[in-house]
Amino acid sequence: MVLNSEEEVYNFYIEYARQEGFGITTKSKRLDDDGKLKYYTLACVKSRKRISTTKNYFNPRLSTKTNCQAKINVIFGNDGCFTISSVILEHNHTLSLHKSRFQKCNKKIDAHVRRRLEVNDQAGITLSKNFHSLAIEGGGYENLTYIEKDCWNYIAKARQFRLGVGDAEALANYFLRMQQRNSNFFHLIDMDEEGRLRTVFWADARSRSAYEAFGDVISFDTTYLTNKYDMPFAPFIGVNHHGKTILFGCGLLLKENTETYI
Repeated sequence: MVLNSEEEVYNFYIEYARQEGFGITTKSKRLDDDGKLKYYTLACVKSRKRISTTKNYFNPRLSTKTNCQAKINVIFGNDGCFTISSVILEHNHTLSLHKSRFQKCNKKIDAHVRRRLEVNDQAGITLSKNFHSLAIEGGGYENLTYIEKDCWNYIAKARQFRLGVGDAEALANYFLRMQQRNSNFFHLIDMDEEGRLRTVFWADARSRSAYEAFGDVISFDTTYLTNKYDMPFAPFIGVNHHGKTILFGCGLLLKENTETYI
C-alpha cells in the first residue's frame, strides 16, 4: 500500500489494530545521512522481550511484553509517499477486541468532548452524569475511546488552569508596572485561546545580573504547590561566590516536560 503521510499510515494501522484487538507502538525509525526519515516500523504494543520492571529481585514484576512479531515496515520514498513494504499479521498472544479501547494508543478525547466536559463542569453537572450523557450520545460505553478516569484527569487539569475573572489582566498589569520601573525586568505569560494559563516566567534585573555572573549551574525544584491553581512553581536557583543561594528567575508551569522548561 502507498499512503500520502506518516499520519495517514498511523491512522490506518491503529484502526486495523483497534478492530483486531491490540495496541500499537513505534518500534524503530531510521534516518538517512541528512537526518531525513528513511523508514520506520509500527509494531504490536507487546513487541520486545519480557523483562522485569523492578529492581526488587525478591518480588520481580514482569512487563506485559511477549516479543510479539506483528508489525508493518514503512518506507519513505523520494516522491514524498509512504509505502508499507512488509507486513506480519500473526501475534503470539491472545487478542481482545473488548480491551483494545483501553490501550493507551486508542484512548483519545476529541475537541468536542473536551469542550462539553468543561462547559458541563462549570455548570455544576457532576462528572458521572457528564460521562453517562456522553455514553448515551455515543451509543454505549463500549463505543467511547476513553473511560471515566480519563475524563476525571482532563477536568482536574482544566480546573487547575482556568483563570478567575480578571486574574490574567491583573497579572499582566503587575508585570507591566514592574517593567516600567526597570526596563531589565523580563516576563512571559503564555495562555491558550480559551484564557487558560499555560506558563508564566519572570526575572527581575537583579536576578538577570546574578545569572550573568553565576549562571554556570542552575538548580530548580517543582515540588512547590502553593498557588490556587496548584501549578508547579519553579524557582531557578544558583550559588554565588560566597556559597549563598541566589534567585535567577521563577516560573509557573503547565507541564513538567522539556519543552516547558526550555
